[in-house]
Amino acid sequence: MRRPYQILWPLLSLFLVRVDLTDLVPLKIPVKVLKIYDGDTILVSHGSYQMKVRLSKIDSPEKTQPFLNGAGDAGAWAGRCLKKNVPIGSLQQLWIEKEDIYGRILGDLKGLSLKLVERGCTTLYPHAQFSSVREKFTYLRALKKAKARKSGLWQYGGFRQPKLWRKFSKRNGHRQ
Repeated sequence: MRRPYQILWPLLSLFLVRVDLTDLVPLKIPVKVLKIYDGDTILVSHGSYQMKVRLSKIDSPEKTQPFLNGAGDAGAWAGRCLKKNVPIGSLQQLWIEKEDIYGRILGDLKGLSLKLVERGCTTLYPHAQFSSVREKFTYLRALKKAKARKSGLWQYGGFRQPKLWRKFSKRNGHRQ
């Protein structure tokens, strides 16, 4: 027979290493959309508490980032696309997944990330974490179809990955 400390010690160790419960199960809360910063970051409120949310699994072009064919501002286009899909003042369900290294909450508004990829409003974040292989292939399939249909950002030839664009722009002094 197991002694109580043999059962309780592993549970206690979880709290000693400070496990965030959203690592185990995403948290779902009702929120109101207050502001849209760009194609993948929004400000929401839950009661009187406001939080900056970075939509998980996606990566949108930065503000002032041009399309590959030079046809205009890809970042502004992505922001307008997000505004069409999530009107300011709308009530949504936020699924909180975790916090990123910049202190923003990583989450999703009822499948919005996938919808944005399907409509060509954004691309996948290169280091995105998926809950299953099936979910990963769903996102990859949606991205491939959007590119093949040339919908959204892809009708203008697409854009450079934001991380690469920031690195290139900073080096050449083009960033505003």
